[in-house]
Amino acid sequence: MAKRYIYYKKENLYAIVACISYFIREYLLPNPFSNLFEPGIAELVNYILGGALIFLAYVLTGTWYVSRKGEYWKGSLGFLINFSILTCLILLISDFITNIYWVSGIFLLLYIILCCAEYILLNKNKYIF
Repeated sequence: MAKRYIYYKKENLYAIVACISYFIREYLLPNPFSNLFEPGIAELVNYILGGALIFLAYVLTGTWYVSRKGEYWKGSLGFLINFSILTCLILLISDFITNIYWVSGIFLLLYIILCCAEYILLNKNKYIF
C-alpha cells in the first residue's frame, strides 16, 4: 500500500509540474519573435517556429536528463527552464540585431555552446538532478 501511495504521489508531482510548465510557457513568456516582426506577423511566425523551439528545448533537456521511473517531473522542470532560456536568448539577441539571418546564426552558435555546457555540467554530476 505504501509503494502505491509513493508511486501516485510522484505521478501527481509530474502532473503539477507539467501543468505549471504549460501555463508559464503559454501565458507568461513573451513572444520571442516580437522584436523581429510586426505584431500580426510575429504571432504567425511564433506558431510556425514555436514547434522548432519546443524541439530544440527538448533536445537540450535530453543532453542531461535520463528518464527514470517516478522522476519525470525533473525532465518537465528542465524542459521549462530550457524553453525559457531559449526564448530569452532570442529576445536578447533580437534587441540588438534585427537581421533575421544574423539572429538565427548567433542563436544557433549559442545553442550549440549551451548544449555542450549543459552536457558537461549536468551529465557528469548526477547528484545535482
